[in-house]
Amino acid sequence: MEQFKVLAIDGGGIKGLYSAKILSLFEAELQRARGDGVRVVDYADLICGTSTGGLIALALALRIPAEKICAFYEQKGPRIFQGSQGLPALLRQTFFGGKFSDRPLREALEEMFQGHTIGDSACLLCIPTYDFTHGTYEVFKFDHEEGQLSRHNSLPMVDVALATSAAPTFFPLAQIEQENGTQFVDGGVWANNPSLVGLAEALRYFVGPGKSFAHLNLLSVASLNCATGKAPLLKRRRSFLQWAPELFDLPLIGQSEFTDVYLRLMQERQLVPMTYTRIPSADISNDQSPFIKLDLATHRSLSLMKQYATDMYHRYRRDPGVQAFFAETKAYRTGV
Repeated sequence: MEQFKVLAIDGGGIKGLYSAKILSLFEAELQRARGDGVRVVDYADLICGTSTGGLIALALALRIPAEKICAFYEQKGPRIFQGSQGLPALLRQTFFGGKFSDRPLREALEEMFQGHTIGDSACLLCIPTYDFTHGTYEVFKFDHEEGQLSRHNSLPMVDVALATSAAPTFFPLAQIEQENGTQFVDGGVWANNPSLVGLAEALRYFVGPGKSFAHLNLLSVASLNCATGKAPLLKRRRSFLQWAPELFDLPLIGQSEFTDVYLRLMQERQLVPMTYTRIPSADISNDQSPFIKLDLATHRSLSLMKQYATDMYHRYRRDPGVQAFFAETKAYRTGV
């Protein structure tokens, strides 16, 4: 039975190091068994990634080693998220056009992607964003024949990466001149866990009766999420400043968790022939949660993310769903 394999990677800012580290450990294991030139992308027909997961997806699609993607977060993250904490940061975020400039992020992305476009991808891609100009969702895709697509292959990966990761109040709007100046914000506002995007793309074009594949194998990699529970009977009237520190996190976590529940139900009922595996967030203690924020890139925070990722890799490296995903190389070829 030929499988169509989808890798989906959550958003989460600098916490993308957690997802990238897990994937780098799987890639290293594959290389030990099958050769140094093996990459994660060799096992994924389609990679979906939102926000920081979109950056990882694009880099994987270019066959950039996963360990180098980890280095991107460790080396570039402190400058991209410089000055993220304290009152000045909150004031910038609330009153002065956003918490960060996107210039350090653009420069880091230009160094990593080296002028490549979506058409240079070694796999199918779905990168969610939100079209702020026209008020609707958008998904940047590798232009495939099955959908008779012809719009996105010439787009620079740098522009697509900025569009999927332009988190409201954190970064400026992303503007793509090749799309006639259309402006975009972070895809996490509607698809922080892009697994449903991958499911929809697979069922529409690749999996099912009359299509090339009979079975869907979906591997989803979470970001780190701190518990969002609060003390009981808090003050009900909250100002914007009181909401601001968590206003963006709440919908990201809620959407990601519901997507997981929905896909587990689909697999349980076999509404479509599918295998679904979710590598979740680690459980983060109260003492460690202050170090896990989407824009906190200190040495201690980065070290903690890598520790969590290594532990999660060892928990899931022999999971039947993970093993099935990496058992055979992908079947769909983009021609790259």
